[in-house]
Amino acid sequence: FWPFAATGQPSNMLRLMAFKDTKTLRYSVLTVSVYYSVIYFCLVIVFCCGRVLISGMEVDPDRTMPDLASRLATNAGAPWLAGLLVAAPFAAVMSSVDSLLLMMSSSVVRDVYQGHIHPDASERRIRFLSYVVTVIAGVFTVLAVLNPPEYLQDVIVFATAGLAACFLVPMVLSLYWRDMTSGGVIAGMLAGALTHLALTSWGYAVDGKFRAYEFLGLSPFIWDLAGSAIAAIAVSKMQKPDEHLVSRFFYR
Repeated sequence: FWPFAATGQPSNMLRLMAFKDTKTLRYSVLTVSVYYSVIYFCLVIVFCCGRVLISGMEVDPDRTMPDLASRLATNAGAPWLAGLLVAAPFAAVMSSVDSLLLMMSSSVVRDVYQGHIHPDASERRIRFLSYVVTVIAGVFTVLAVLNPPEYLQDVIVFATAGLAACFLVPMVLSLYWRDMTSGGVIAGMLAGALTHLALTSWGYAVDGKFRAYEFLGLSPFIWDLAGSAIAAIAVSKMQKPDEHLVSRFFYR
């Protein structure tokens, strides 16, 4: 699930577009593989040790990291160190949140409003709408936190799978299938998102938990991708691709 889901994240796609050439991309694949192998191996070891050293963590696993930091700092005779250890991941969270808010504001105002609704909008109006969208998104996020799910991991899985359901299949087909059309991209995104929301709602109705329903015993992620692929291919077959784009990217 995770390797495929991470491939479909919009933030990762934007980073891939920043490479200056294919050679840099190939080197990055190697360095990033080594980096993540080291980072995630250490994370797994640390939290597995935390479950053994601190009893009761299975009841509230989200507290494993701060409790481990507090115990480590206390045993080292420097309780103030716990604040630094806990502040580091929270700083990363704050950085990610403000980046996502800016990306959301830019997408709504620049791509939707200025791109399709009012192309001649002034910079003053664009700036004002950006503030409005950012505030609305921030307030909605705060309200959602007031009634959080049982586990933070449920939110991460829902968001990661949902983004991958929207973008993974349209991205892959756009890169490797010359008959893909813009209508197929939109259809694939909508079908993936609706399938994901439907299975999540179904799972909540059946089990009362914030988890997608495993229809026929299969991972919900498979159904998300299947729905997205069927819609994207079906709509693309009913349309004619842009010959200019096809000749530009597939016959070089």
